Amino acid sequence: MTAQVDECLLGLKAEKHLDRERALRKFQELITQAGTSADRDVLVDGVKSLLTSSTWEHKIGGLMAAKVLVDKCDVACFDDLMVAESLRLLEDDEVRVRLAVGQLLRALAGKHGLSVVEACQETLLGSITNHFDREGEGARGDSAFSSGYITPSAYGTAAAAPGSPARSGSPNLLAALLHSSYQPLVPGVGQMRHGTEGWKCLETSMKAYQQLVEGTGPAVAPYITEEVQDLLHRSMHHPNRFVRETAHFTAASMCEALAGPRLLGIGQELAERLADGLSDNWSQVRYAACVATRTFLKCVGQEEQHRFLPTLTGPMCLNRYYIAEGVRLYAQETWRRMMGDSGRATVAKYINQVVFYYISQSKASNHAVREASCAVMAELAEKVDRQAVSPHVPDLLRALLLCFKDSSWPVRDAACTACGRCVLSYPEETREVLDSLYSLWFDHLWDNIPTVRENSASALANTIRAYGEEATTKVVSVLRELLPQAYQQPAESQKYSELENTTTFGVAARRKRDNDPAVHSNQDMFSCGSLSARFSTERLVRSDGCNDYGFARAKEPWEGSDGAIHMVKELAAVAPAAAAEFIPQVADLARLASFQHAYNMHESIWRGLPGLAASLGVKAFKGQYLELFLPPLFADLRCGHQLAEAEAGKCISALRDLVGPRIFAGRLDEQQRAAMESDPNILPPKGQPGLEAVMH
Repeated sequence: MTAQVDECLLGLKAEKHLDRERALRKFQELITQAGTSADRDVLVDGVKSLLTSSTWEHKIGGLMAAKVLVDKCDVACFDDLMVAESLRLLEDDEVRVRLAVGQLLRALAGKHGLSVVEACQETLLGSITNHFDREGEGARGDSAFSSGYITPSAYGTAAAAPGSPARSGSPNLLAALLHSSYQPLVPGVGQMRHGTEGWKCLETSMKAYQQLVEGTGPAVAPYITEEVQDLLHRSMHHPNRFVRETAHFTAASMCEALAGPRLLGIGQELAERLADGLSDNWSQVRYAACVATRTFLKCVGQEEQHRFLPTLTGPMCLNRYYIAEGVRLYAQETWRRMMGDSGRATVAKYINQVVFYYISQSKASNHAVREASCAVMAELAEKVDRQAVSPHVPDLLRALLLCFKDSSWPVRDAACTACGRCVLSYPEETREVLDSLYSLWFDHLWDNIPTVRENSASALANTIRAYGEEATTKVVSVLRELLPQAYQQPAESQKYSELENTTTFGVAARRKRDNDPAVHSNQDMFSCGSLSARFSTERLVRSDGCNDYGFARAKEPWEGSDGAIHMVKELAAVAPAAAAEFIPQVADLARLASFQHAYNMHESIWRGLPGLAASLGVKAFKGQYLELFLPPLFADLRCGHQLAEAEAGKCISALRDLVGPRIFAGRLDEQQRAAMESDPNILPPKGQPGLEAVMH
């Protein structure tokens, strides 16, 4: 067995994590096979030797093996030694060693309970307290001048600006201001110091304390004193996001330990801290706060939850729409568990707090939060009791209008949709801002982002549903101006005119253009979710909170036509007679292929045509309009643009099924019939005979 132990210990020293994991499994087998105390002593001695090594791989291997020994064996004095070793390695230079210490402490606490807490708590809390602020910084941060913040006491002692004579002993605000303006920012100091750097072992010590609490269970409650609670609450507002995340997970563990009257006693303060965590800019912190919130509500009991719901309802509700999937799904499940069928009634009951929270979040610095706030405001307008929501509709609309002018396109998109849903639910309350909404919707029909154009059309359709002929007249007037814009689109193909193509901007020219380095090199970088260039100050100059933020990229004429195409489809669903005049022009745009993005516009036409046909009525469409679309529709099956080809194939399949395979086949020429039989983008009829059977 000695040879096996030596081989196992050698594996626990390995540099690769996978090799250490394999050695750990072998170590577990050796413990099971150890028949005498002498055999176990050999393993114990090997673990001790690993822990005293100066190499971090050896130490982490020893900690992993020590946890197995604690779980599976009772070795005299070994566990006491491991408590001491855990405290010695608590602030090790290697983070992986410190994390392994936390796992070992959990195992020790689960086995020995409060004796481990008594031995470790003072050291753990001391480590957290000592590293709570970065070295050289107080709770506020660096000195006045290094951060650009000037305190009154600095007025008389500030150095003069470079080149000016020094003036000591008398107040000199101008000198202080100049000194602050010209103060060089040193990387790693003050504002130039990264928010995740410099707290040493604070996060891992907090994780170790969390493991200690979870391992001990409810018996640890007497040791969670007011001082511990205060330290935890401060940690939940710490500037380092990893510390905040760990603090919220620790709060969840604390809730389980304090379940009962003690938790109710501190419940309101804790609920406010959790609400802050549920509003954090970092998704990981939000997720940890979601976990802590669910645990908190479960531990206070269903009878007492109402005391904290005014504070937590808004944040819990908003996170159901948050962009990070883990946060969103966890929040949705929490809502189902805690609210059951009473969710709408709960929101209506605390409507003042909920609306205040939604509006505040619509102004958050994180664009994903602003987007989620638009979604929940729309939900509020549609699903919650009208009597409760109606007084707040003007405030909600003002917040949505501001989001409608956001620099981030997902926020504009969400606000656009939300405004449309509000108009449909509260037409009279919305009249106050209707002119502003019309202006924004019509502008966003010509937006740079396809989904914004499409959702603007859907919102305008809701306006027609709410206001009838009044809104139809406005929409038709704008469509007459917007739909022909693509005819003004530059060809963008002059560099490639030497190529022969069947169209002015054909497949070969488009491919050469796509591979032209000049098109894709030395261009502006754009932020995710925004068309404002990264590091650009243009948005700051152009935005005043009242006017539209504008866009970093100029609008293209074809984008106006594309938005109008979406609007024609939506108009046909609510006012078919008004949409009829635009159908021939849409068919003509489907033939247009003289510019680079023509086939992007074709995608929109083919994606919306089946719905347009159904809205107009099968009889009217096949009698007046079907043959206008067939030539460009089948031409796009071989246009070289994969997305347009796929949409054309799906459109052909849908129109065939809508008007009937026999009638549809009768309108085709020989080439089109051949394409129907062979093109992979055209789906076979559902439950109907194929084209060949129909024709013969």
